[in-house]
Amino acid sequence: MSTVSPNLSLPYIQQNQSQKHVTHNEGMRLLDGVVQLSVLSRAQTAPPANPVAGDRYILPSGATGAWAGFDDSLAHWEENAWRIIPPNEGWVAWDQNGLALLVFSQGQWTEATAADVERLDKLGLNTSADLTNRLAVSSDATLLTHDTTGGHQLKINKDQPGDTGSLLFQTGWSGRAEMGLAGSDNFEIKVSPDGSNFHQALTVDRATGAVTLPNTTLSQAEFGTSPIVTVDYTNSKTGNLVSNGNGALGNSYNMPSALSYDASDTPGLPGSFLFTGYHGLDLTTSEFIAVDAQKTYRLESYIKQATGDRHAQVMGIMAFDADFQQITSACHMRYASGGVDSLTTLSAPLAPGDTTVSVTNASGWNDADSSSDKCGLIFFTYRTQGGNAQDFYSRHFRTGLFSPAQVDRTNHSITLLAPLAQSDGNPDDPSGIWPAGTPLANTDSGWNLKPALLDQTVLPTAGYWYHACNHIGGVDTSGRNEVKNFPPSTAFVKILMLPNFSNRPGGYSGFADSGAAHGLHLSGISMAPEPYAAMQATASGGVDIKVPDPDFTTGSLSLITSSLRLKAV
Repeated sequence: MSTVSPNLSLPYIQQNQSQKHVTHNEGMRLLDGVVQLSVLSRAQTAPPANPVAGDRYILPSGATGAWAGFDDSLAHWEENAWRIIPPNEGWVAWDQNGLALLVFSQGQWTEATAADVERLDKLGLNTSADLTNRLAVSSDATLLTHDTTGGHQLKINKDQPGDTGSLLFQTGWSGRAEMGLAGSDNFEIKVSPDGSNFHQALTVDRATGAVTLPNTTLSQAEFGTSPIVTVDYTNSKTGNLVSNGNGALGNSYNMPSALSYDASDTPGLPGSFLFTGYHGLDLTTSEFIAVDAQKTYRLESYIKQATGDRHAQVMGIMAFDADFQQITSACHMRYASGGVDSLTTLSAPLAPGDTTVSVTNASGWNDADSSSDKCGLIFFTYRTQGGNAQDFYSRHFRTGLFSPAQVDRTNHSITLLAPLAQSDGNPDDPSGIWPAGTPLANTDSGWNLKPALLDQTVLPTAGYWYHACNHIGGVDTSGRNEVKNFPPSTAFVKILMLPNFSNRPGGYSGFADSGAAHGLHLSGISMAPEPYAAMQATASGGVDIKVPDPDFTTGSLSLITSSLRLKAV
């Protein structure tokens, strides 16, 4: 039987040994020297002059005195002498002087580096880890912070889009909330009452960044998908249908990009919008305004021409149908010859490939003007995407189909320049045949806008603010594009602006070229219902409008024909 232990060479107490305490104490001293090993230094080469009981050193190469010849051994001061203890493979010691963890391996002491703890199968801090939770921490808090300066990221990576990369919050080891990429690449937040049934609270689309709240009560699905508005936005309407028309938002929201916000020059309102330069494209506000075209609306704006030349200004509305498609003049205008409307019906079916259009009455058709836009067909059978049939409005039209000489008013027929194309056939018929009785007309053209507020108006004086007021209302069924009426099928409008309409390079129609720096200010842009207006259809299909005219002196209110009211502020 061995007299010492195999690993630490601790002496065993032998049978019938006398003074057993000596052997026992020897083992205790050896354990005291090597267990929970922490050394004062591993760099000191000479024994200290006044060691203290329990002092321990790892002896470096070249040690002297009592340490000479014991490189890499452990020196332990016991009472009045140094005990030299050879280390075994795998011993671990803490170097108090170098603040380093040391490992004895292959005959020498080396610092334990990050490489020694990489590729661990699992790590538990104050708790047990397993092969699913390979890193486990039990603590009141876990701190992850930046290194020296800069930021810090916590990265959660998954393999495939259908996998999950998320943060799961639990109560009693049962899930209650989850956020991250849960089964898709969209960011999601979910909650659960029991850990099994999760309810989706928020989704952020990975492609667009759009946020949806599927279970919110802020906005029902029937309310549409437009953004939820703020109090500031609501206040910016100031009782009318145009958002931010007075600059209350402190920016140029809802205004065309060619207009810049200006708080320094206003007619007493929060801000104005400055246009600088030559007339260019038609400018409109951004938002669609829902209107009832059977009613009358008051259009208003403050306007100030920069000092210098005065120019013609245009303001009004641009109209859109229920499908948010712009209503151009070609969608509703009809040619009239000698005051006779070309609106009629087919007297015989018209099929793709035919070259003759037979109508009930061709007396209003164009037999003199060779303009392409006045030599076409428009069929009034159009329906919106919702299936609603539209009167006097269509998107089934084509210009340049015939020449005036091919209009036969006697036999009420029009000979086409080429066979009718399949694309111009009836979309509601598989064969594209327009049946007899189909309403149609000769196409015509005009402005694709309604300058109902300012129709090439020149302000009386430059450098002063003016308030402009005018009206639009009723549906124009005349086919003549009446300025004061909405075009047929109008469901939405945008405010239209053609600032400095007559300021053009080289001059225009008697107006000077005022240069690219010539400015115009607009503010208080408004559109609101005029509840006390009166309307009456005309024989031609237009609508006459009369609007309230209050008299301060008499306290009376009368109705007068709608016209531009322009007043200096």
